[in-house]
Order: sequence, then C-alpha cells, then structure tokens
Amino acid sequence: MTTETKVTEFPLHWENPAAANLTWRFDPMHTPDVTTPLSFDLYMEPFIRGFGMLRLCQQNYYVYMHQPAMPPSAPGPVPLDAIHAGARRWREEIIPEVRAFDQHYLTTDFDSMSAEELAAELDRLADVRVRCGQLHTMATLPWWMGMMSLIETVRELTGGDDLAALRLVQGYGNKSVEAGERLWQLSRLAESIPEARDTLLALADAPAGKQLAELAEKPAAQPFVEELRVFLDEFGWRSGLFEFSAPTWFEDPAVPLDQIRAFLAMPDYDFPAEQRKQAEERERYVSETMERLEPDQRNRLQGVIEAAVDVASILEDHNYYIDQRVGVLPRRLVLAAGRRLASEGSLSEATDVFYLRRDELQRALLGSSEGLAALAEERGKDMARWAQIRPPQTAGAPPVDTATQDEDPDRFWGTHKLRPDRPRELRGNGASAGVGRGPARVLATLNEAGRFQPGDVLVTRTTMPPWTPLFAVASAVVTETGGILSHAAVTAREYGLPAVLCVENATHLIRDGQPVEVDGSKGTVRILS
Repeated sequence: MTTETKVTEFPLHWENPAAANLTWRFDPMHTPDVTTPLSFDLYMEPFIRGFGMLRLCQQNYYVYMHQPAMPPSAPGPVPLDAIHAGARRWREEIIPEVRAFDQHYLTTDFDSMSAEELAAELDRLADVRVRCGQLHTMATLPWWMGMMSLIETVRELTGGDDLAALRLVQGYGNKSVEAGERLWQLSRLAESIPEARDTLLALADAPAGKQLAELAEKPAAQPFVEELRVFLDEFGWRSGLFEFSAPTWFEDPAVPLDQIRAFLAMPDYDFPAEQRKQAEERERYVSETMERLEPDQRNRLQGVIEAAVDVASILEDHNYYIDQRVGVLPRRLVLAAGRRLASEGSLSEATDVFYLRRDELQRALLGSSEGLAALAEERGKDMARWAQIRPPQTAGAPPVDTATQDEDPDRFWGTHKLRPDRPRELRGNGASAGVGRGPARVLATLNEAGRFQPGDVLVTRTTMPPWTPLFAVASAVVTETGGILSHAAVTAREYGLPAVLCVENATHLIRDGQPVEVDGSKGTVRILS
C-alpha cells in the first residue's frame, strides 16, 4: 500500500535547471506507477516529444508531464470537411505507415544482429517513437474535433448535455470491442470442446504457460489452441498499462485466458446481440432527437453526426495500432539486446535491461559494460522502494489556477470539483448512462483480472484498452481518472455499461467486495453497506 508523501521526502533532480521553473503534473491516467528507466527513454519520452507540445520528465521513477498554456480555440464551428479529411488520412496514410513499423519489429531477427547493429536499431527506435507521437496527434485531432463539434451542436440545437450528444454515435464498434468479441468467440469454442473447457476451468490458478502446455497435450483441444494463437497474433501485443518492461499478452496470455473463463461462466451472454442492442438504442436516440428539430436543423445535425461517425473509432483504434501494437513490439529488439548482455555476463537476466538508460545500453553493447549488473540490481531495488510511495501531484513551479481556462481538456482528463451530497456517496464524472449494482472488485492492475467475476463492479485507478474485455462481464465501472471523452468512457458507452470516472480515492474508499450502486447519468457511486 502506498503512503502519503511530503514534497520534502520526494527529492527532485533536474537535468536542465530551467525545467524547475515549469509546472510538471503527475499523470495517473497513463502512468500511475513507477516506470523503468528504459521504458521512459525509449517508450514514453520520445513518443510524447512527437506530440510537439508536451514534455516529460522522470522523478524517482514517476513520470511527470508539462503542458504549456494552449492558445484559445478559433471561434466558430469546425469545418466538417476537415473532420472527414482527417478520417481519410487515418485510414489511407497513417495506418499503412504504422503497419510498416509493426512488421519491422514483428519479423526482424534481432538476435542475429551484431552489437553495432543493435545499438543502431535503438537509435532508430527512438526516431520511430517520435514519429508515432506525431501520427498519434494527426489521428486523434480529427476525432476530438468530431466529438466536440457533435457536443456543441447538440447543446445549441437541443440543450442536451454531453451524454445526450455522444449517445448519437454509440454502437459503431472499434478494435477494443473487437478484441472483447473475439475472446467471447473463443469461450464459445472452448465450451464446445469438453477437453478445452475442463482444462481451462481446472487450471484457473495455474500459470498461463502450464495451461497452454496442458491444452497442447490434448488432441481434441487443438482447434481452440489454434484459434487462441490467431487471437494472440492479432491482439496479444498489448499490456495493461504504458510500461515497456511488462510482458505482453502474446508472451504471457494469463489475462485473456482469465477473460475466456469469465465468459464461460456466462453461458447465456450473446456478445453480438449486446452490440446490436447498442446500435438499436443509438438509432432510437437519433430518431427522437431529429423529431424535435426543424428541417434545416436536422440537416445540420445529420452532417455533424456523419462527420463524428467517420472518426468515432479512431480513439480506440489508434491505441491498438500506435500506442499498443507498434508500441510494445520493439520489446523484441530490447530483449534481444538484454539476452546479448546476459550471455556475456554483463547482466544477470535479460529483463534487467529495462533498468538501464538508453545511452548506458548502447555503450554496453559496444563494450563498456563494467558494473552494469550491479547498477541494474540497485535500480531495481530503488524502484521497488519508490513504488510504495504516493508521489506529489505536481513538481517544479506551483500550478496556476486553471478555473478560468477553457473546459474542453477536462472532457478528457476529467478533473472536477464535485463533492458528494450525502453520506456513503462518492461523486465523479457521469460518463456512460445507466445504473449498475454489484460487489466492488478493486483491482490495482490488470494482472488481477482472475479475481473479477461476472456482475462485479470494476473499481480501479485507470484503464487502458487491454482492460476492456472486463467491461463485457462487469455491471458497472468506477475509475479514479478520466472524463467523458476518455478511453474508459468511450468503451463503457460501446458496451452500454454504467460508468462514473475521476472518483477521488475510489480504490481506497471502496472496499473489495463491498456492494455499490453506480449511476452513470448522475455521476454518483453509493456504498450500500
């Protein structure tokens, strides 16, 4: 359990003294935990640098972000042609470029490279990460414009709130929903093969490797084993949060196997039918909204909806292609470098490579590796110590009051000043409508997914796309981060799952197993006992 930290107990180190004059904010949505040095140097920092406006620093293994003051948005509506053009660029230019990176890191035999070639590949990787940051911005900006145009138009024409606007584009699906449906399909296949089903249920507490080995020994289970391999080839290159050192599902499929078991416990659940339900509700919302408008208003809203639909899947799909798949496939390169150093005796284990800085790793590959194993061991222990500390929310210069700034960014980050109206109630951002009740399942990481049972309320600090198969079996979701346009909100709406986000200290105030009621329309979480 983390402990509260005073600023004086959290020493700051600035490579550039001028950076101490900037305000740096801790980002609990993307990097809530300590981050290994190589993850920062090769995964996070160059990627964020590619955004062109944000900067990162690492303090005691925690990542902090500086965002300069943004100029005010240009007045007037966003041209719909620009939104459609962004969607075409995503499909026709950005995805092919990202897939080329994907293939390089998926198919290259890094173990056969010389030390000099491996060192050069690390430089290339840093450049690729910068480019991926640029592509990320190019992809998500039209999505943001499409959603904001929809919200503002609905507010103007109908007086409806954000949820009223966003339900007009729910149910179109995305790669996160597709991953959940594929896992459901695997559960139906396992159910049809007694040897596969019985093995999965009997080995629920065993390591994934043992489960796969047992399945491989059963000839009748081979259709399931083959389809699982196909799934992992496509959706396995992901991990729970943004930490380059974490094994992917492809390497350790414990999480998808847990989700298959969860679906096995729901024999009457029909994933496609649930998705059709979301689409049917969307069409009803659209029809009811249009009936309230004059003909010219209908035409205007229809154009805005079509533009929003054109970009609706980008938030989740860019995460699949850019943030996850091409983000973690370079582990193959880094682990090859780690194996090289471990075989030479410079590191104790190949995975110790993540405790090195990029320049240290390159120098070691080229022959300067004295004391490297001891350095990695020391940093591992130091990182474990800092992992028990709750970092301060800001570093550097004191934050400026942003109360008068444009509220739009909060639709993503979700910061608010909401307070509960009654005892045993928590407040947050109502992000997906409906009411859900069930026992709270408080998960610190996705690695605890095996504890999650159908009907549980997911309570966690933050979620990323790999968490979303849980949404299909949950009764509601509560997080400590996020606004109505965050990943968790978008996916909860696709599943029709009540969600309240950015609930302060939810994982501490709600006990595991405690019955709760989540009202995603009102933004309240009631503790029932």
